[in-house]
Amino acid sequence: MALKHESFREKIEFITVEDNEHSLKLADKLLEGATLCLDFTNCPKDQSQRVLDFLSGVNYATDGYVRPVATNKNIFIFALKESFKDPEIKEFLNKFSR
Repeated sequence: MALKHESFREKIEFITVEDNEHSLKLADKLLEGATLCLDFTNCPKDQSQRVLDFLSGVNYATDGYVRPVATNKNIFIFALKESFKDPEIKEFLNKFSR
C-alpha cells in the first residue's frame, strides 16, 4: 500500500487509491500525524470525491492541509501544518506542483 525511500520519501507515504474501501485506515494514518501523498488516478470519480471529502474533514480536525501535487489534480498531499514547513517536503511540492 505504501512506498517509502530516502529523504523526503521517508517522510511521506505514497499511496494509490483505487476505491473508498480503505478510507478509515487512511484516516487513522492522518490522525497519527502521517503525511500522505494519495494518487486517485485509478479511482472512479465518485469514490475519489467521497475519499477526498472524508479525509479533508479528518485533516481539518487535525489542523492539517490538503494540497494538489500534480497538475492533473488527481494527486494530493495530506499533512499537518508543520509538515508543510519541512524543507524536503517543500522541495517535493515545488518540484511536482508545476
